[in-house]
Amino acid sequence: NAAGCESAASSNIVVNAQPTTPSAPVAGAITQPTCAVATGSFTISSFDATSTYTFTPTGPTVDGSGVVTLAAGATYTFTETNAAGCESAASSNVVVDAQPATPSAPTAGAITQPTCAVATGSFTIASFDATSTYTFTPTGPTVDGSGVVTLAAGATYTFTETNAAGCISAASLD
Repeated sequence: NAAGCESAASSNIVVNAQPTTPSAPVAGAITQPTCAVATGSFTISSFDATSTYTFTPTGPTVDGSGVVTLAAGATYTFTETNAAGCESAASSNVVVDAQPATPSAPTAGAITQPTCAVATGSFTIASFDATSTYTFTPTGPTVDGSGVVTLAAGATYTFTETNAAGCISAASLD
């Protein structure tokens, strides 16, 4: 003080180390939506159950083991906030493809029946897609490049369409 008197020393003042800010989180391999599953998913690399993960856009869920379920057809980023309240930089983009479309049940156009001179029947597939494959029950019919199907006489057939994404339609009506 002004008189030159000195007080006793204060108690120790402890300054803790700076909390660690987590690194930007990393998405593991992305499982894209399929014909049967409308969502995508991935596991967070270096997942920490004591942290919280915030997604942009909002909506994805994280289970207790770090598996994230995401809506199809969107691009996400996410951050990690650790137990100390420190927030990471954003992750790289996580791109979830749109769910592949399942084709409608294929339909047969007008059927040309066998004649005295021609032992087979035929029809053209309505809405024929040259990138799809068509599977018949029973097996045997052939499909040419323009969608014309040739069938053996005396049988009833159904068929399905498998598109380029691997999605299989319901069976046609007989």
